[in-house]
Amino acid sequence: MKKRMLLILGCILILCGCSNPDAFDPFSGEGYTQADIGIGNGWNLGNTLDACSYGNKINLGLDTEASWGMPYTTQAMISAIAQKGFKTIRIPVSYHNHITEGTNYTIDSAWMARVKTIVDWSLTAGMKVIINIHHDNLLSAELKTTYGFTVNADSGEQTTSKKYIERIWTQVADCFKSYDDHLIFEVLNEPRNRDASNDGFSGASNLSTLNKIIREYEQVALNAIRASGGGKNASRYVMVPPYAANPDMTTGWSLPNDSASKKLIVSVHAYTPYEFCMNTASTKNFTDSYKGSVDWLFTNIKTNFTAKGIFVVIGETSASDKNNLAERKKWFSYYYDKADSANIPVIVWDNMLVYPQGDDAGERHGYFNRDTLSWFFPTLIDEMVK
Repeated sequence: MKKRMLLILGCILILCGCSNPDAFDPFSGEGYTQADIGIGNGWNLGNTLDACSYGNKINLGLDTEASWGMPYTTQAMISAIAQKGFKTIRIPVSYHNHITEGTNYTIDSAWMARVKTIVDWSLTAGMKVIINIHHDNLLSAELKTTYGFTVNADSGEQTTSKKYIERIWTQVADCFKSYDDHLIFEVLNEPRNRDASNDGFSGASNLSTLNKIIREYEQVALNAIRASGGGKNASRYVMVPPYAANPDMTTGWSLPNDSASKKLIVSVHAYTPYEFCMNTASTKNFTDSYKGSVDWLFTNIKTNFTAKGIFVVIGETSASDKNNLAERKKWFSYYYDKADSANIPVIVWDNMLVYPQGDDAGERHGYFNRDTLSWFFPTLIDEMVK
């Protein structure tokens, strides 16, 4: 997530299979619980390994980690996250600026080693770890100048995109094939047609077509992971999002076929309600009407998923800092209590921006000061980890 306007109302994680790709009912009732996977409330290492640029096919090296204003990650930072009580860390990773050879999309070995180092620190700290492909989703025109993938009906671009996704996950999976279930792969972040209005986050008239393309991409990624030379990848948990990671945009989407049983997880994001959490023009107050939006989110999750025994995780959420700490605390308390009651882990987005920083009042999602190893808003953090 970076400098964007989301209309995302819910978040979900699922498993099992679906016989009808045009209907969103991809479950056979074979569920498992939070205890089976062991994912607890977590924290995102935002705007760091996912930081990137577009318009070139040059290997930009390790400096991209700090190119969006974050300090370079240290083991002390990771340890502080775990010591505060977070059980899971999500490490978003972009790869398109780190390709050394374009025919096979060879990942820079130094970049892969950097990803591995931060994963190792996180595992040593005792947390579950999620890594993904994050900002490699391109505009159509960018595919000529930048490595990555697009989501649209152009068959030529789909062929290029599938090869890119397959090659990235083949290499990532090989790097981590000996790692156990503490490491989880998330094949894509918020896959969408970025040429559409609102950067593709708004509803699309051809949503069914686009979701079928996303499903094909996810099948390619999953096949690459499962076929990655043995080790633990044959049974690793794999996260798979619908269009834009939005539970309201699932028409035409279904889970890929998996050779492993009960190992697929569907990842979605919920900055809910959007008007309070991200919209710069809306009220700073968390009103009773906004509580209704949160109620709807978790009721919908229960009806469609947890009531069927399907595990749910919210992979990104946050309420932007609009100099309204007391109202944000009300939101965190209400949102996290609802999630706790529903046994749904939540992973907060953190880009280290707080009021009055940044030019977008909807994008101040700072919680951990990585420079001082301290927390900007301890009372909010207490709501997350209690």
